[in-house]
Amino acid sequence: MKYVEGTKGMDEQHEDITESIEYNRKGIHALDGEKIFAKTIMGSTQPNFFVLTCNNSLYDPLGADSHRENTISTELKKTSRKTLNSYLEYLRTNNKIYITQAQRSYING
Repeated sequence: MKYVEGTKGMDEQHEDITESIEYNRKGIHALDGEKIFAKTIMGSTQPNFFVLTCNNSLYDPLGADSHRENTISTELKKTSRKTLNSYLEYLRTNNKIYITQAQRSYING
């Protein structure tokens, strides 16, 4: 039964999530019911950062697929703080240099 006892700690690990910050299309805190474009989860050990991706690249809400936002498959994927900051700056300012920086840092890991 030591294998069953070993899974008990896993449940406690998921309870360590202290705060989750979600961002909408404009790069500000999302309200209930709004689509999430980026997310920060502050855990007890380290924060985790997520950005919205489509076909394994960052989703550009002003790009070619923006009119198909509800029909294409998008998902939040884990990334670095640098990628998140550049992506949020792009969402706030609509300046293409920030999506380029975010895409490059996302590819580099």
